[in-house]
This record gives sequence, structure tokens and C-alpha cells, in this order.
Amino acid sequence: MPLRTLLAVCLIASPLFAATAARAQEMLGGSLIEALAAVGKPELGGVFTYVGEANSPRAFADLIARDRKAMKRYTNKLAGDMKAAGGLTAWDHQVCATLVTYYAGAAAPGIKRPDAKRLKAFNECLLAPTLELSVIVERRNR
Repeated sequence: MPLRTLLAVCLIASPLFAATAARAQEMLGGSLIEALAAVGKPELGGVFTYVGEANSPRAFADLIARDRKAMKRYTNKLAGDMKAAGGLTAWDHQVCATLVTYYAGAAAPGIKRPDAKRLKAFNECLLAPTLELSVIVERRNR
């Protein structure tokens, strides 16, 4: 089992990621946990419990837009998923759509435009088929 998948499974089972009392029984999505593990920031899972599932793709996009190393790691994860499974999760699509929107308009403070290769990768991800996370993990482990 790849280290990234093992880490994601451990994080899902961790009580660290349980929601607050106000949102009891709500957990972080598997795509977010995998993305945090892929960029080397699993400790931010606790922070994302306060963001909410609907806003987590935009919050994650903002995070990687401000961290070049994290962006590189995330695009490598996306490329690996595309190669192994031939698609991405809906959550990954939302992250890529947010990033494309960031770079299409005026630059926000603290956000630098990535190189053309990364922009092209995000645009290609928007065109990728949407698959369930379980399908991607299964195909990745073949």
C-alpha cells in the first residue's frame, strides 16, 4: 500500500479529524485528506474541520496557491491520478476550477501566477472525467 494511501486511511480514522460538537458526526472528505497528505500538510486537517465540506476545495486551492512546493506536489498527485485512473474526483475538479479562476483575473495579494506548465495542467484537469475516490484508489493500487 503506498505511503500516501496509508497516511490517508490513518488520518480518516484519527479522532483529530472528528468535527466539533456543533457539527457532530461530520468528517473531512477523503479527497481533502488525500490532498493534504499529498502536499505534506496533514496537520492542517484540524483546521479544515472548521471550513466545512462545501468550502474546502476553495480553501485548499487558496492554500496551495500561496505555497509553491505544495502546488507542485498537488499537481504531481493529480497527474498520477490521471495516469493511473484516467480521471479525478469532483473535489479535485473544484480545486482546479478555483485555481483557474484565481489566475484568470487580477492577482490577489500573496498569490503569484504559476508557470505555464502548471496552468495547463489545471486546465486539463477540468476536462478530465469525474470518478469516485474509491475507483481512483483501486486503480492506483493495481
